[in-house]
Amino acid sequence: MQSKKEKDKTLQCPRCWVAMEKEEVEVRGPNVIIDVCPKCQGVWFDNNELKKVLGDRKLANFLTKHIGTQSKSKLVCPRCGWLMDLEYAEEVEIDVCLNCNGAWLDLGELESLKEKSDAGYTGDKEAKAVEEWEEMMAKRRRKGLNSLFGRLMR
Repeated sequence: MQSKKEKDKTLQCPRCWVAMEKEEVEVRGPNVIIDVCPKCQGVWFDNNELKKVLGDRKLANFLTKHIGTQSKSKLVCPRCGWLMDLEYAEEVEIDVCLNCNGAWLDLGELESLKEKSDAGYTGDKEAKAVEEWEEMMAKRRRKGLNSLFGRLMR
């Protein structure tokens, strides 16, 4: 976990190398302070901040989770200086730090993630799993009731 001093440190944009500005984002619970580049309008999210900003959207359900040692990202983490790797959420490219798990989104990518989430991309797998579970439980209940009625009728 980062200390308050590390969190308050002014970061440099991993694209433009200019000082980023802190911006407060209102969310449920404590607000999140993100870092925004004044030049390219990219946004840096420290570990778990993106999840908080997206709220109940299930971002993890549509990330590829193919982070590896052969990074395709050309960026260096503005927080810790480690190599970043690319993750894909549908066609949105997210640069993720392999060390501190921060995430960099270029201009427009956060809005794209929200739109995809709102359109149901993230809930499709989850909704299908819930539907399958409910079907299975209904079959078990019917089977149990049929068995009970069969015993009562004897």
